Amino acid sequence: MKEITVDVIIPVYRPGERFGELLKRLDAQTQPVNRYIIMNTEQAYWDRWLSETGYSLPENLSVFHVTRETFDHGATRDAGIRQSDAGICVCMTDDALPADQYLLENLVRGLTEKESTAVAYGRQLPDRDCGIIERYTRAFNYPEESRVKTKADLAAMGIKTYFCSNVCCAYDRKIFEKQGGFIRHTIFNEDMIYAAGVIQAGYAIVYDADAKVIHYHNLSHI
Repeated sequence: MKEITVDVIIPVYRPGERFGELLKRLDAQTQPVNRYIIMNTEQAYWDRWLSETGYSLPENLSVFHVTRETFDHGATRDAGIRQSDAGICVCMTDDALPADQYLLENLVRGLTEKESTAVAYGRQLPDRDCGIIERYTRAFNYPEESRVKTKADLAAMGIKTYFCSNVCCAYDRKIFEKQGGFIRHTIFNEDMIYAAGVIQAGYAIVYDADAKVIHYHNLSHI
């Protein structure tokens, strides 16, 4: 069986304690990380984090710096994936923490069980201090049951067929390149726009409820 290699692409802005914990938990995964590709916004913040933490960069971590003016949700992630030669690229955000050591293993399983699968995304869980509205949206968007979504689901699910999230999402790199990657010049939803494209092209998207990260935002509602 061909060895599966997994690179993790993480856009970073003002890294802090949570980002350090993310790297620690990724290092403990049952599916090894071949390479970390960090797309950092503003080098000064990165240098400050290294200075304050004394973190020693491992050989399999590469960092690429962009400015706030040039950062783009789609283009910056696309550039990170194009630095990879791994079979699978996992996009994460710098504030999403793996809930256990099986996150990457479960994402890989979801992506590779069928050749027609282009994307596998994970379940986002609230933490103890998460507000009630965020708890509801997490439960609605990330249920306990896994699901495979294809073009055949459009009649019943509508736009939810395309739903996925780059907070924790695995991509077949060859399909990604074939499909042209992420849209450029977008402030959000590059993940769903890409998902819509692969669904329309006949590929499948997997939601794997066993691939879990702790991620939420307690936003103010006025």
